[in-house]
Amino acid sequence: MHSEVKGLVLRTTDVKDSDRMLSVYSAERGLISVYSRGSKSLKSRNMSTTGQFCYSEMVLYERGDKLWVQESRLIENFYNLREDIEAFAVASYACEVLEDVGTAEGDGKLLQLTLNTLFALSSGKYRIPLIKAAFEVRMCALLGLMPDVVSCQECGEREGEAFLDILEGETLCRSCHEKRQREAIALTDTERRVVCILSEGARAAFAYCLFCPAEKLLAFNVEGEDAALFCRAAEAYILNHLERSYKSLDFYYEVRR
Repeated sequence: MHSEVKGLVLRTTDVKDSDRMLSVYSAERGLISVYSRGSKSLKSRNMSTTGQFCYSEMVLYERGDKLWVQESRLIENFYNLREDIEAFAVASYACEVLEDVGTAEGDGKLLQLTLNTLFALSSGKYRIPLIKAAFEVRMCALLGLMPDVVSCQECGEREGEAFLDILEGETLCRSCHEKRQREAIALTDTERRVVCILSEGARAAFAYCLFCPAEKLLAFNVEGEDAALFCRAAEAYILNHLERSYKSLDFYYEVRR
């Protein structure tokens, strides 16, 4: 039986001498493992369409319990990612996250977010840390892990800095945060808490990435300490809620150092 998908190659694994196993995410079939015969060979028609970051239209066929690529046509390969190691690292991270959260139920929004992220990284038009943070925040929103950063959970304050409780997904103004801290000490509260400070600018950037139209995800700007706080909170939020770390993220920080 044959089927067609438009899929993004998230990861490749060498099999035997010249074959590859591809981890592919498509809107039609979600996350699938696909084998590509001979695609490591320079003579293979599928070599340039089945590498990591390739977004291709694939004709698949089933043989036994495996899916194989019969033919493929390249839509986009995000070639410029190979020319900037920091952009490459974040692209690998985005793909690793999608592979982690992806299921057999295809989600076009998850795919589009990742494709848009790769496009932004390859374009060189945006600051890489902001692309990464915007991806992390929007991915959490699409997964139903949205925090409330608009107003203080206790008093409803919407202006000024806020304290984001990562695990609870709620924010408190300084006054309510300090009050809760005093109460926690009085009650000898030992529950683990991860709290990130959000300046007013960082808070606005976080809220924008949660609620803006998908096509305008990177149409914002934040500078200096506001940017640093936004990026720190975005990463802490996604890692704590997905409850894991990523090798590609470790590589990103090695590159930055």
